[in-house]
Amino acid sequence: MDETRAQAYLSLIQQLLSCPNGEEPQILQDNLELVDAEFLQVCQMIADNLAGEGQENAANFLRNLASQLGQFLGMNDDKNGDNSEAENPREYLEFILELLQKEESYGGLAAVYPILRQRQHLLNRRFSDILQQVAENLIADKDSETIAFIVALIENLSIHISDFPLGKRANNIEIAIAGYQIVLSHQETGSEKWAQTQNNLGNAYYSKITGNRGENIDTAINCYKEAL
Repeated sequence: MDETRAQAYLSLIQQLLSCPNGEEPQILQDNLELVDAEFLQVCQMIADNLAGEGQENAANFLRNLASQLGQFLGMNDDKNGDNSEAENPREYLEFILELLQKEESYGGLAAVYPILRQRQHLLNRRFSDILQQVAENLIADKDSETIAFIVALIENLSIHISDFPLGKRANNIEIAIAGYQIVLSHQETGSEKWAQTQNNLGNAYYSKITGNRGENIDTAINCYKEAL
C-alpha cells in the first residue's frame, strides 16, 4: 500500500466518522474508487485502535462498515449467498446508493427512472439482498429521526421500482416487497406510516407473480387488514 493511498484511506475514514448522520452514502458514493480490500483492512486497524482508546461507538461503526462493505465486495465467506448473478457486488452497491441519493433529492420518477432503465439488468434477487445489507449499515447506531428518514427513502424507492415498467416484472415486485419489509421493521406498529407501508406491501403481494397465487392474495388481504 503506497503512502498516498494510505492517506486517502485515512481521510475517507475520518470523513465517515465525523460526518452528520445520513451523509455516509454520499461520501461512499463519491469515493468508490477507494472502497477495496485494503480499505477494509485499514478500517479494521483503526477500529482496533479506537477500541483501545475506549471509543467503542466509533470502533463498532467502523467494524460494521467493514463487514457490510466486505459483503458488498464479495470478500466475506458466505456459503449460503446467492452468487447466481455474475455482476460485481460493488456495481449493486453503487446502483443502490445512487438511487437513494436521487430519492433524497426529491427528484421523483424523472430522476430515478433513467437510472433504473440504464441498469435494469441489476434488478434481481441479488439487488434485494444487498438492499437489506445497505439498509442495515445505514441504520446502524442512528437516532430515530435519521432512521425514519432513511426508511422513507427506501419506501419511495420500493414504490418506484414496483411501478417501473421495464425489466422483469416479477423481480421488480419482489424487490418492492423486500423494501417494504425493511421499512416495516423500523416503523412503530400501528402508526399512520406503518399502516401506509402495510397497504403498499398488500398491493405488492396482490400483484406478486411468483409463488402460489392464492397464498399471495391471502397475504395481501392480511396486510390490508393490518392497515385498517
